[in-house]
Amino acid sequence: MIKYAIEKLSALLQARIPEPIYTDGLSGDDYELAVLLNRAFSFWQEIQDAIVPLSRGDLDGVKFARTTNYLSSPFKELHSHLLHLTWQTKQVAAGDYSQRVDFMGEFSDAFNHMIASLDYKQKALTTKIAELEEALAHIARLEGILPICASCKKVRVEESGSDRPGDWVEIESYISAKTEATFSHGICPDCMAKVDSELIRRPGAMTDAPPA
Repeated sequence: MIKYAIEKLSALLQARIPEPIYTDGLSGDDYELAVLLNRAFSFWQEIQDAIVPLSRGDLDGVKFARTTNYLSSPFKELHSHLLHLTWQTKQVAAGDYSQRVDFMGEFSDAFNHMIASLDYKQKALTTKIAELEEALAHIARLEGILPICASCKKVRVEESGSDRPGDWVEIESYISAKTEATFSHGICPDCMAKVDSELIRRPGAMTDAPPA
């Protein structure tokens, strides 16, 4: 019996699951040994049936037939963690950035860092979208019909939410309130020519005519 058991254990160590030992006709220690070996063979078969699909990432194909197989407990726990990790990943893909992993060391750190980064970028993107929408709203208001005085060039404020609806304000003030634009003042060549012409036409103005 000892020699027979050695052959079975040798096959087991070579990743081959031996056939069960027939216990008919055995008694005493030989019987007890055969029963224990058969139980070990059965346990290893169950572990192999679970590890092979687990190693391939086929979580649905992992089956644990017995709760009394204590050798398979670590693999059951790993399987459970991987199933939960799969669920968490789906939640993150759906926009839930509150998920965190805490059972896989460096992988957990990398995974959690990735989620935190996604959360930060999502919030930054949301803020930027809000800013762009506000800017588009300003542009839409500026593209509307704007009443402007033909003489002094003031504009009439007509927005219902304005502090002074119906008032006439300087166009610089209106545009500055709606955009980030600022103004500096100068005089264009056409206006400069008009000013010079008016100065020349004034009594006593200097001219280019030679003295009498």
